Amino acid sequence: MKFRIDTTTGPHVGVVTLSGRIDAGNSNELQNSFLSWLLETTHFVFDCSGLDFIDSSGLGVIVSCLRKALERNGDLRLAGLGPKVAMVFELTKAKKLFSIFPDAVSAIQSFG
Repeated sequence: MKFRIDTTTGPHVGVVTLSGRIDAGNSNELQNSFLSWLLETTHFVFDCSGLDFIDSSGLGVIVSCLRKALERNGDLRLAGLGPKVAMVFELTKAKKLFSIFPDAVSAIQSFG
């Protein structure tokens, strides 16, 4: 996972690049990292263009991250969901919880 703050749109947007897999083996790492990132900003884009797989624990952590951002009057938006990852969000109806964009640039600009 890679985290950076994008300031091109005005507000500080934290961009998290997710790649490979998010599953029971590493979802706690994302959860713990997110808590520290919340000290820097409350607006996030999770760039999922490099994400190949997500299981229920990974999905649960992403939903938890959204909840924590919303509790601090922020938001979390998703970008670049590949077919396999998008199917998980579709089948679980989790896509109704998120604003989803085709790419990270569009998601970042949506905060403008």
